[in-house]
Amino acid sequence: MTPGAAGRRLQDLGGGCHAWLRPPGCWGFANSGLIVNGGQGLVVDTQNDMPMARALHSAIQSMPHAPGVDMVVNTHGDGDHWNGNLLFDGATIIASEATLEDIRGHWLDPSKIDAYAQGDTAFAEFMRWRRDVFNYEGWRPVHPNQTYTEQLRLDVGNIQVELHEFGPAHTSGDTIVWVPDAGVLYSGDLVFTASTPIMWGGPLSRCVEACDRILALEPHTIVPGHGPIIGPEGIAPIRDYLTFVIEYAKTAYQQGKSPREAYDELDLTPWRSWPHLSRTYQNINLIYRELDPQNFKGDVRDTLNVVYGEDRGDWRGLPATSAG
Repeated sequence: MTPGAAGRRLQDLGGGCHAWLRPPGCWGFANSGLIVNGGQGLVVDTQNDMPMARALHSAIQSMPHAPGVDMVVNTHGDGDHWNGNLLFDGATIIASEATLEDIRGHWLDPSKIDAYAQGDTAFAEFMRWRRDVFNYEGWRPVHPNQTYTEQLRLDVGNIQVELHEFGPAHTSGDTIVWVPDAGVLYSGDLVFTASTPIMWGGPLSRCVEACDRILALEPHTIVPGHGPIIGPEGIAPIRDYLTFVIEYAKTAYQQGKSPREAYDELDLTPWRSWPHLSRTYQNINLIYRELDPQNFKGDVRDTLNVVYGEDRGDWRGLPATSAG
């Protein structure tokens, strides 16, 4: 069984809500959601490549009394959450205004992978792995065709769905999808479970605030952007990690340490069971950039050479069939 196979079913969460999980939840293996009622359907995020998006689409079509997918919500601008929009391009595709701008300017799209895969850096190695594992044949970008700011209410049949803009945090624009009557919340990449969070936009303090805002809604089920489903108690380790990194990086900066020195001296023992701890280097760089944007603008690819090069999350061992 390939790493993705165990997740190839829609899990019924109750109240018309479903989750589509993509183990192992590492780079590019993102979760999706589905809300159905009265023959209508809303998809939360559309997977990373064409086979993964087709598998989600087929699972929906195979449901008893298969709903039409009338709406899609892209929670943020990372490609593993919207590359599959092509399979749902007849729907209204909704994102925050900031997310649409991220999608339009996203630097890592499938058409650029061959160029990025050249060279002997860890970044290039990762791009070769990504090219081998994921299949973008026939891909073309399909962008959101409806945007909102702050909050938007939607109706899926008789189910009330709320979109709340919690970004900038993980990216410039982050949306959570909240189904109050069901107590189910789809967080996008504001929440990673069973692995180390990585943040691109920041500030990290907004990511901590997003954790608090999620808890304030009192969900009983949270479908993260990557990893297993959790209850509200699962937010605490994520919040604790982010708070620790913020305070640590601020102190290291004040002591005149470079981001690399701060990272090399960091003790992450409390989170040693999490894969991808090297993502912390990006999070530290984000803090430095917030504190001193003139001197810490850096090319993200330089940071990712460390993140990918020192990643012990075993992504290199995933076979090319993982995403199929």
